[in-house]
Amino acid sequence: MSKKSNGFLVGAIIGGAAAAAAALLLAPKSGKKMREDLIDQLDGVSEGKASEYAGIAQVKGNEFSDYAKQKKEAYSWVGDKVTSHVDQAKTTSNELLEGLKEKTSDIQDDFKRTSSEVRGKVNDLTNDDIVLKDENISEELYSVLENTEK
Repeated sequence: MSKKSNGFLVGAIIGGAAAAAAALLLAPKSGKKMREDLIDQLDGVSEGKASEYAGIAQVKGNEFSDYAKQKKEAYSWVGDKVTSHVDQAKTTSNELLEGLKEKTSDIQDDFKRTSSEVRGKVNDLTNDDIVLKDENISEELYSVLENTEK
């Protein structure tokens, strides 16, 4: 319903209620009978409005449900696209992780091999009783020699 129809409907209801109240108040009835009639009419109007509003709510609810279904169908490709991108991201990250693990393992193996070779050379030097002067030993070699003696 548009705002104009709602305004007219509300005006008609208020006008009708005012007319009914005026007619009842001006009618020659006792106070008790008048109150009973007013309550009966109010109940009738309330029930009618309640069922009318319930009907309107049901119609609007159905319209909204239909609209939501249409939009779901129209944009179903979004969910598929997001799922595809998530799967692709998982695959890429798993590949990167595996590559990183492999490179880390290679670097670790190279370090162990190099460390072993340096220890072997240092052991060879110390076993052959080669005397080196302090000025000929670099700081790095000096620290390696100190660590081997411990």
